[in-house]
Amino acid sequence: MSDYQFPSALAVTTTGGWARPGWWDIIDEARKDRTPSGRFGPADNREFLDDACELAIRDQEAAGLDILTDGEHRRGGWIEGLTGNMPGLRVKPAPRKLGAIGWDQLPVYEVIAPLDGIESIWDFTGEYEFLRARTSRRPKIGMPGPYGITTELDFSPTYRTRRECADALVPAIRADIKKLVAAGCDYIQIEEPLTPSHAAEDRTPENLVEVINSVVDGITGCTFVVHICFGSFRRLPYAKRTYRWLFPALLDANVHGFSLEFGAREMAEIDLVGTWDRDRILSAGLIDIKTHYSEAPEDIIERVRACLQYRDPDKLEISTDCGLRRVPRYLAMSKMSAAAEAARRLRQTG
Repeated sequence: MSDYQFPSALAVTTTGGWARPGWWDIIDEARKDRTPSGRFGPADNREFLDDACELAIRDQEAAGLDILTDGEHRRGGWIEGLTGNMPGLRVKPAPRKLGAIGWDQLPVYEVIAPLDGIESIWDFTGEYEFLRARTSRRPKIGMPGPYGITTELDFSPTYRTRRECADALVPAIRADIKKLVAAGCDYIQIEEPLTPSHAAEDRTPENLVEVINSVVDGITGCTFVVHICFGSFRRLPYAKRTYRWLFPALLDANVHGFSLEFGAREMAEIDLVGTWDRDRILSAGLIDIKTHYSEAPEDIIERVRACLQYRDPDKLEISTDCGLRRVPRYLAMSKMSAAAEAARRLRQTG
């Protein structure tokens, strides 16, 4: 690890996973063969994932990022690998497999037993310790919140509403957060994208705030930022792209800031940030992950200046709208290098 001085303003980071290298698809297909004659054993699998995550860390450092994740490659996707390992679920095949990409082409997990006995959602602490050992820059762990985890669940056999299912997941999420904080993690991003529901929907701003607070209340020593985007199923959104219905109720969430999507929307609704307390962090999604256009530093500088009308530089981060998992690696490097260059220029000029 090299010495690194964390900037006091305009830190550059990402939301969610890092872009996968081209060889990922070839190896990932081979390791899915779990038969005795398969080419991957447990040690091979561990080495593959370690190498992929280490490469993601090196990529982020090379691009000039200030706050890093491990790339989240171990999860398979932002949520798929997590829900696939939870007890009490039974997979339901996707209803449609042909034609244009759509939300209905994902498998759904049917909840066939109560979830409130789950002790842990995922080994987030293992991810954090791997990351911390390999960089001197600030580590960040992103983890789905209770509503986020219900994204691919048909909970109707066990729970009446999405809120009931989300509440059942709170103890396990809190337990995972406490382990992270005990291990030294001081930055956690709770991810609550505006995904649709496979059963009775009841997510109101007030319900969302109550669930977020049930996760974080009483836990100190860590910065909590809530990420809310409009989704990126194969780089397509899956929600109406407006935040106005969430505010001002969302400001009752007991978190340090919010990570919101502005890049793909050409800074629409940035004025909402003007209603926040000035001490709240804005981790601003200024990099559009849904386009092959690679933003120039000048593009990002213009967007940052729009944010600076409402946030001081030390409360503003430059981030991505959503995760980079489905963005070609060369394009992710280009976009994030431009973001780092934009931050460097702005810090110099003030």
